[in-house]
Amino acid sequence: MSSSNSTNRVSFVDVIIFAGLESLGICAIVGNLALIIVLLNNKYLHRASFILMLNLAIADVIHGFVTTCHFYPPILLKQMHIGEMAVRLFNIADWTAWAITLTHMSAICLDRLIAIILYGRYNVLVTVQRIKTFSISCWAFFLSTNVTLFFLQACCMIRPLESLNYYSFGYAENSGENFNVYVLTYTPVEILTILILSFSNPITLVQLYRRHKRKIALRQ
Repeated sequence: MSSSNSTNRVSFVDVIIFAGLESLGICAIVGNLALIIVLLNNKYLHRASFILMLNLAIADVIHGFVTTCHFYPPILLKQMHIGEMAVRLFNIADWTAWAITLTHMSAICLDRLIAIILYGRYNVLVTVQRIKTFSISCWAFFLSTNVTLFFLQACCMIRPLESLNYYSFGYAENSGENFNVYVLTYTPVEILTILILSFSNPITLVQLYRRHKRKIALRQ
């Protein structure tokens, strides 16, 4: 892709922004890889909560890899540095990871809420096998969905935008006439995640506060 004259000069600000964003991406990769190693080496995966955390960390590693290799380099290069096929493959990985992030953030919030409200029945309701089945099902469903959309060419790819000097990214600027299946596929999941986080987190905090007050009352 050829760059326009207004975007083909690399400034000092470009270098600073690129270095900062790449540093954040690398930190996300290294930090989550360290978390994955800790979870695996210390055998935490006999508890359901840590299985959810492991899958969330894997998704974050994928996000970090996609951003550092796909979204941020054009800030400095002032052009798309990978071909259309690579863009599509990066989008498969990123959208799948985004789905895992949404579903497992919701699952972690609900897991903690159930553990606090139904303390005695938590281990009966939330088992390791059920959480493993949930995680595997999420990966399989969203990966197969994105691969299907890839072969059908039924979606708009997200890529760095030349009109914004590659500082941001979004759907292709020339794809406005095409219906974006991602909107239909992911918007309900995003809305459901927002609702779960909005309701479960306040309830969890209230329950924690009440439990803390009860402990203080029993001590007195």
